[in-house]
Amino acid sequence: MHELKPASTCECALRNRFLFLLRMQQNLDVDGCPLKLYLPSEIEQDLRKAISQGNVYKFSELASPLKWGKPSWSASQLLLQVLDDDEKKMWLWAENLSNHKNPDTRRYASSVLLKIWDKDKNRVERILTALADDEHWLVREDAHHIWSELLIRHFQEISEILQTFSTHSSANLRRCVAIAARNAGNLRKEEWAEPLIHLLEPLLSDKTVYVRKNLGSYAIGDGLLRCYPQLTLEYLRRWARGKDEGTRWNVAMAFASYGGNKNWREGVEILAKLAADERRYVWRAVASALLYLARRHPEVQDMLKTWLKESKRAKVAETVLEFLANKI
Repeated sequence: MHELKPASTCECALRNRFLFLLRMQQNLDVDGCPLKLYLPSEIEQDLRKAISQGNVYKFSELASPLKWGKPSWSASQLLLQVLDDDEKKMWLWAENLSNHKNPDTRRYASSVLLKIWDKDKNRVERILTALADDEHWLVREDAHHIWSELLIRHFQEISEILQTFSTHSSANLRRCVAIAARNAGNLRKEEWAEPLIHLLEPLLSDKTVYVRKNLGSYAIGDGLLRCYPQLTLEYLRRWARGKDEGTRWNVAMAFASYGGNKNWREGVEILAKLAADERRYVWRAVASALLYLARRHPEVQDMLKTWLKESKRAKVAETVLEFLANKI
């Protein structure tokens, strides 16, 4: 039962990294914290020299092997520090890095592009969009993070760009919208709540795995439902009344999350209606969400036992209770 596993280890690692990068970027920008690099001193010195000399080849040799997370983040921040807002140098590095054949090097272009957004927005948009749609997942992760940061800094302007992504033929760009909306929602700005929901709406019927795994339980449940519970619940109820199975899948999976757990009573009411949907794609998502909630709230288990006598909901109840009995 694939849907009954709310999140894989890999997905959790990706989400934790987004939070780490966002916090680190905001600390530098808002609080003016001193830059702390997580690099061996010898590598740091060699990287500084390569950047100062404009030696992209040497930078790639040193930076591409760095592990994903603090080491690679440190190399990225060191690059920005040495470039020291020199526009000519930043464009040179952005172009060279974004066109590099090695994806472990190409990933460093996104952070430079963030710094020069205001210099030539159309040019940055073109390059950053290509990176967000890169064939390599590592390059996409960094680009999606930078689009998130741009949305936070220039909400209205970037929202309009992301709206075009939400209906794009590329699943990579559609997934970028989910990530950006989730990260922007963390700021809990009330005036952003409804625009963020509208940004995600075109994705609701999307059955592409890469998109939906980052939408229902993540962008909506762990994001907007956690940060803007009342408004998000209103929309979840509205979406649940529709017939589209992709939309209903996302509504159900929104409650297999931290935000869903915080609003579990309202969630159970919505899931009770969706549980009568006989389409496997929907009822299995409902079962996943109820399993998540039942493990945390005994009242949900009691409710499921009463469903065993109902023809329309019995299948969902049997599935969840079997998993609970076997402690799967």
